[in-house]
Amino acid sequence: MNKFWMALWEKIKNPPRLAKTLTFTLTLLFAVASLCLLLVDYEDTWLAVLVYTLFGLAGVSLAYSVFLIVPMIPRIKRWVIAKLLSFEFTYLLLRNFGFRTTVLTIVSFALSLVMSAFNAYMGIMNRSVWYGALAAYYIALVFLRGGILLYHKGKISKKNKSEKGEDELLQAKKYRVSGVILLALNLALSWAIGQMIFTSAHFSYAGWTIFAYAAYAFYKITMSIINLVRASKQTDLTVRAVRNVNLTDAMVSILALQTALLTKFSDGSLDVSLFNTLTGSVVSLCSVGLGVYMVVAGTKRINKLQKEKENYEGKSV
Repeated sequence: MNKFWMALWEKIKNPPRLAKTLTFTLTLLFAVASLCLLLVDYEDTWLAVLVYTLFGLAGVSLAYSVFLIVPMIPRIKRWVIAKLLSFEFTYLLLRNFGFRTTVLTIVSFALSLVMSAFNAYMGIMNRSVWYGALAAYYIALVFLRGGILLYHKGKISKKNKSEKGEDELLQAKKYRVSGVILLALNLALSWAIGQMIFTSAHFSYAGWTIFAYAAYAFYKITMSIINLVRASKQTDLTVRAVRNVNLTDAMVSILALQTALLTKFSDGSLDVSLFNTLTGSVVSLCSVGLGVYMVVAGTKRINKLQKEKENYEGKSV
């Protein structure tokens, strides 16, 4: 008897390919049929039995489909990665941290450009200092990310091959300039924070989209911290600059989320201005700290490289 149940369990765990295909197909059909019947007024009619039966079948088939899919995930993952590695672009995206940073910076640059244009338009149309400060903030991000992208475009150009020492010196200069722009960005950020504190200006999101934004904001801050740690091992200072900027942008997203949540769900008993002041101050101080660190570290690196260059040229003479 035990052998029978063990054999049956093995068949359930590893059914033939045809049975798997049939299970997945029926799951899809049951799910679609259930959703379609939701549009019909089935209460107190004979259709109710059919609807509840379909709901039950859909639930059971979905559970069994998930049970079958889970063991297949590692195989599917290996197959997908192998396919991605067969193409040059996706290979570099997966294996080259610097290339991946550049691609993601292009996306961030485009988003910053759109946000700066939108906030500038809203600031002009509504004569709003709040939108003007946000526009200035996103414009600073555009300059930061755009400058680093231009550097990498020149770096990969065949016409712009430079010696290793010159390339490192240029990276250090870009890194220092990025720190200066980050400090300038903080001026616009501080102005926007001041508007939140003194005029109750705030970010807002329609309906339940606030929860989607919350998930995105926490994902953004988590990945920014992880990538910042990874970037510390990179020799390319422009990669570090991008990750520092992304961390500042992620902290601003958390601040934006806080203002939206407090405004939407506060019952008036909380001092919203106090919370905005505390979080805004932390974000602003962290931004200033990163900017100062980049300027100081970049200057030290430039001085070191220039000194090494002078010593090398002196020995050559």
